[in-house]
Amino acid sequence: MRNLITILMICTLSACQAISSSVGHVNFVGPSNSKQSEFAPLTTLVTAHQSACDNGTAKQLVGYRAYLQLNEFLQAFCSTRSTTTQLRLIAQLHQQNDWPQDYLSYFAMLHQHITTLRQYKLENIALKKQLTEQQNALHSVELALSNLKQKLAQIEQQRLLSPSHTDTETDSNPLGEQQ
Repeated sequence: MRNLITILMICTLSACQAISSSVGHVNFVGPSNSKQSEFAPLTTLVTAHQSACDNGTAKQLVGYRAYLQLNEFLQAFCSTRSTTTQLRLIAQLHQQNDWPQDYLSYFAMLHQHITTLRQYKLENIALKKQLTEQQNALHSVELALSNLKQKLAQIEQQRLLSPSHTDTETDSNPLGEQQ
């Protein structure tokens, strides 16, 4: 009887193992992300962004969820050169909807690039200001040098025209010897 119970247990465990291993090979299909399918694919968004900035149209987004918000954003974003305004527009857009993760990543990348561009622009402004200051200082030095040259020329001219100039040469040699 013990052998029979042991054999039944072994068969039962083998059957359970076979069932569990066959279930393990089935791919799990999670819940579908219906939100993702309502929005335009990311490639369409990027194409619309490029088109809006190149020629002012973003018609590729029509028919998808939140296309009006995206079109308004793209028109405003592409029409301004102010990085401050662009960063504000990205922040506003980010809060306007429950965007798919692809869109959020795109907005984050856009924000990062605009922030970097903003830093370069601010550094460029500081460098231009510094250049202007240095050019003004250089101009002042050039004027001072020009005035100094004129004064030196006047002094030399006075020295050459003065009658004591010839006397000064003989006075410098007290013995009157020629050199």
